[in-house]
Amino acid sequence: MIDKELVFKAQDESLVVISTGVANTLLSYRQISNSSHESAGVLIGERRDVHIVIKNLSEPSRWDIRSRFKVDRVSKHHQKVVDNAFKNSNGTLQYLGEWHTHPEDVPNPSMTDYTSWHKNLKSELPLILIIAGRTHFWVGKKIQDKIEVLKQI
Repeated sequence: MIDKELVFKAQDESLVVISTGVANTLLSYRQISNSSHESAGVLIGERRDVHIVIKNLSEPSRWDIRSRFKVDRVSKHHQKVVDNAFKNSNGTLQYLGEWHTHPEDVPNPSMTDYTSWHKNLKSELPLILIIAGRTHFWVGKKIQDKIEVLKQI
């Protein structure tokens, strides 16, 4: 369990802050056992100038397709979570990116991850990508067609 926010820094000095609640929810989906399936969802939060604060996320739904090494968010559940957060915050909270798990201690994106992100994530604004491993998080920032790995501070 994590008792403080996690902070990651980009090369341009911008910060990505992951709230304690979000970090702990991500930890709850770690693929600890050999039978654990991948999990995935979307990230929700605020843009504060060049900084990003992740305050919420969508969790897997029963309609998502999940296996040991693959996950596909097929339900409208995730979009509804974003829509409700946006509405209930008067537009303050918004979609910020995606998260999923990997069955490894220190996760790294696969070629499938990179291909999917480049094909499906289009935005003029930076998007955050998180992979929750068993012991560490991988956090990236996608700006246009470039993905930068962020450093935890």
